[in-house]
Amino acid sequence: MNDFPYKLSIVDQLTESQLDESVMMCIRGYVASPSINVMTGGNKSLEGPLFRAMIRACQLAGKVYIATIIATGAIAGLALWFPPGQVLWENDAQRNLGLNQFLESLSPKTRDWWINTYGSALAPFVKTALSPHTIENCWYLNCICVDPKYQRQGIATNLIKMVEQEAMSTSILALCTDTDENVAVYKALQFEYKGEAPLPTPEDEPINVHCFTKPGERV
Repeated sequence: MNDFPYKLSIVDQLTESQLDESVMMCIRGYVASPSINVMTGGNKSLEGPLFRAMIRACQLAGKVYIATIIATGAIAGLALWFPPGQVLWENDAQRNLGLNQFLESLSPKTRDWWINTYGSALAPFVKTALSPHTIENCWYLNCICVDPKYQRQGIATNLIKMVEQEAMSTSILALCTDTDENVAVYKALQFEYKGEAPLPTPEDEPINVHCFTKPGERV
């Protein structure tokens, strides 16, 4: 039985209070993420600005899906999807919504990693894993999070199913993850495992990035 009845929706713009709530939920939900630790240079105070920049960019160029608890209106889950033709932080309009400010707050070492290593190291792996599709012609999941107190209620599954229905016969769903726990989750959701690759970090301790794809409902 679902202990926390919730509803799913697509939002064009979160209110400021919803944005704050979503950022705090992501901080709680990604507490064990190696990637977030690397992307912030281990600076916990920068996790909020990072998630805020990601959400705001998705509001501009992607689609924000949320799950809200019916009884309270609290946000229980969030998914940031970019449809075909859109990519996170691909232009100044997106980057000016918080990413540039976030980068300026990083240590020089971490900022250099963002600028010179992160994208160039990850792109070849993602390109190979998604072939014959590309990140530009798939539905790409940049972030999905369920508040820890509302997990195991099917929220993440349903946030993904909404996009499976939208993808239909024209595209695939794709994502990358960085923990063994999430690998098991996406396999259970019948995503196809496309392999893994080490992502270099500023501290020379690579983290493993795993790629998954799944056809739209009629592909």
